[in-house]
Amino acid sequence: MNRRPDHGGPSGMLAMEWNAARHSAGQTDEYLYSQLIPYIGNKRKLLGLIAQAIAATGEIPARTDFVDLFAGTGVVSRLAKWLGFRVLSNDWEPYSEVLNRCHVGTSAPPCFHDGRDYAQVMAELNALPPLEGWVTRHLCPDDDVQYDTARDRMFYMRKNGMRIDAIRERIAQWDHDGLLDAGQRACLLAPLLYSASYNSNTSGLFKGFHRGWGGRTGTALYRIAADLHLQPACFIDNGRDNAVMRMDAHALATQLAGQVGEAAIAYVDPPYNQHPYGANYHVLNTVTLWDQPELAPKITGRDKAAIRQDWRTQRRSPYNHRHQALAAYRDLLSALDTRWIATSYSTDGFIPLHDMVRANCERGDVRVFTRGYKRYRVSRQRYSARPMTVEFILLTDTRGRGASTPDQIVQEIMAMEARLNPSGHI
Repeated sequence: MNRRPDHGGPSGMLAMEWNAARHSAGQTDEYLYSQLIPYIGNKRKLLGLIAQAIAATGEIPARTDFVDLFAGTGVVSRLAKWLGFRVLSNDWEPYSEVLNRCHVGTSAPPCFHDGRDYAQVMAELNALPPLEGWVTRHLCPDDDVQYDTARDRMFYMRKNGMRIDAIRERIAQWDHDGLLDAGQRACLLAPLLYSASYNSNTSGLFKGFHRGWGGRTGTALYRIAADLHLQPACFIDNGRDNAVMRMDAHALATQLAGQVGEAAIAYVDPPYNQHPYGANYHVLNTVTLWDQPELAPKITGRDKAAIRQDWRTQRRSPYNHRHQALAAYRDLLSALDTRWIATSYSTDGFIPLHDMVRANCERGDVRVFTRGYKRYRVSRQRYSARPMTVEFILLTDTRGRGASTPDQIVQEIMAMEARLNPSGHI
């Protein structure tokens, strides 16, 4: 699908709120929401708020650059592309680069070797015979019925592990033979990553899997037991030269001079807590890199979740550490040489609210945009005295002088949280 956006400018996005019935990631053909992987911190429910902040800049998308420094699944990069901005989408996780190279960096379905179109190549991948490979041997039980929960990893039913192996091996072979460029490769891998998330025996995170198929309730068996099947990605052409990168956000910030226009918007959405994305989504990185890390086929002790360890040495984020996050954020703000900085954060985050607001106010004039949000809980039955948090965007005009003080902005955010949690303790 190759559709130009028709939305009437940034404010038109306010009517495009995520709807669970209309925007099921595996069924919708709407570009913004199609094949979005389940992801903690995914901003799909906050796109209206983000669009409101973007509109407040007054910048014209057709003449403005939008830099997404922590892109993740890419939903905000998609929004900016949909609105007509030139997008620079960045994240240092390998799976994120693939997702965004497909959905943000590509404007139309690619053509492939031997003159085949995208749909034909996807059909070939779906028709491959099952293959017992790395995923099947390491992330699946020997038998989907007679499994051993003490020894078997159960990320996937065996039939779907063999589908992932077959498809990924064929893509790797084409890559080895020089038949794929980076864009073509991403447009094949991104649907596989979505399916690898959708059909997994997890609740979205890969730091563990359900004990048995679907856990105690079995309510997710409709997707876990379904046959893994690739769907083509959706594309739009916004007429801009969009770019996708994989690097440290601070390093990118120091290199933006000369790459973006003077009215550029930098969108900053750093991790909120101690959970590293490289560990949460390690299976997606393994499918992306296809380096088949050394691992015992069965559980031998502390390797039950099979988490690859390269994130510890290559992608350890200071934002995952309470005592490092603020300093890292201040350094990032100082390095950003853009007219606008839009910071997305939560009252549940590691960086103290007043410190974050003060840091932004030191860079320029700050406006705040807020929305209540249900706190993430592992169990819906678990009681919480503060069931709601405030998700907020601090929009900083680095050329302006502060009209509001940090105390006033903090008070506005905390007052909203108090209203959302009348019986809780703030």
